[in-house]
Amino acid sequence: MARPDRIRRNDPWQDGRGEDPAKYLIHPGDVRQPGKHRPGNLRHARPYIVNGSQMYVFPIGTEGFRRSGQATLGLHHHIGGHYVIGRAMHRDEARIELRGTLPGVTAKQNMIECITMLTSIAPREGMHLYVPGVFGQVQNVLPESWDFNHDPEDRTHSIDFTITFVRSSTGKKVTDPHGAEPPPQPGVKKAHRGNPARVFIVQEGYRTFQAIAAFKYHNSGQWLKLANQNQTLVRRAHIPLHKVPTHRWPLGTKIHW
Repeated sequence: MARPDRIRRNDPWQDGRGEDPAKYLIHPGDVRQPGKHRPGNLRHARPYIVNGSQMYVFPIGTEGFRRSGQATLGLHHHIGGHYVIGRAMHRDEARIELRGTLPGVTAKQNMIECITMLTSIAPREGMHLYVPGVFGQVQNVLPESWDFNHDPEDRTHSIDFTITFVRSSTGKKVTDPHGAEPPPQPGVKKAHRGNPARVFIVQEGYRTFQAIAAFKYHNSGQWLKLANQNQTLVRRAHIPLHKVPTHRWPLGTKIHW
């Protein structure tokens, strides 16, 4: 007799069930601000998109990419002739395609946040795309198309994606500090001597009270303690009580614990 908690092969995919393939991510690094990123235990820092004050960081490193280009030609054809006269109107209309997977139970939320970024209004020069380990410079891009897909045979929560950008120009050089060892407690500010306050800086992987409580108190159920110590922050964010433990705080938010 099959175990009741086992998901049978013919069961429909359901949100919140199944194995979480993101569990192998010990420390995927962090992105503090544009151009300030660390790879953690990954080979290279994760790719991310910046549009003004908004930023979306992909949950894992670069998986698949394609850089293609096409020249725009102005051609003059002679009727009855066997040659053409042409000139290059645009030498390289470059496109960048990123392919990969949003893993684990956070895949759906990551998809929503990524689409929100892709559909946001970009300035004329485009958004800034950082792909350390692939491009040595910031790519100024305009999102052209995107596709998110969950295979019907996949019993995890992972969502595959393909995103295509049109490159408008390149920006400054991007440093790639690969191989850097993460600190023992990344994101934790040391308290000054005599000051008992402890502050945690929100980073990828630790963006909810539940996740932070599991990291700092080794018990996700202690999220209420965080909520009580950050009442002003919760009130300013106008978060309904039932959403407080799973609300995703912006990167860089200071959480007292």
